[in-house]
Amino acid sequence: MPFHVLRGACLAGLLLTCVPVVAAETGSPSRAIVATEVGEQRYDAGSLRLLVPSASTAGAYALLELHEQAPYRTPAHVHPELDESFYVLEGTLSLEMEGRTHVLPAGSYVHIPRGTVHAQGSADEQPVRLLTRLSPGGFERFFLDRVELARTVGRGDPAFQERMMELVRRYPQWLGPPPEASVPAR
Repeated sequence: MPFHVLRGACLAGLLLTCVPVVAAETGSPSRAIVATEVGEQRYDAGSLRLLVPSASTAGAYALLELHEQAPYRTPAHVHPELDESFYVLEGTLSLEMEGRTHVLPAGSYVHIPRGTVHAQGSADEQPVRLLTRLSPGGFERFFLDRVELARTVGRGDPAFQERMMELVRRYPQWLGPPPEASVPAR
């Protein structure tokens, strides 16, 4: 199958998984969601656009566009109650997951089930731009909190790490250390 067909199929698959499950969860009919003129916001890793907030999907999911600058990389982490999916729009994403490093060029898609330890960032010295689906929704609040943090404290500021850890502690159901890191050393 030609790459452009496969890439289109991956994007279509990602977008189809964004159909809200409102009808099944609440008994109310599903509704169409249209995102237009979504503003870009700066945060410590680059910039983001909140395309579909979870409030628009009755909490089923949220969809963000992340534009992360190199050499930004997340530390290894886990989402206890959250599934995360990436569709790489531009650049190359390096994803460490399940003991393997995956190098994902533009057009690649990956789904990370809840409870899976992973870390990601640009695979080279170039920025990477991703569509990021968070399911269920709500965790987009962490990214918006990072926007607020970036307005007051830069990544190089001595207070940054402490303030970032405060944010992490606000969302234990969605973000945590890898299981082996959470066991105290004896």
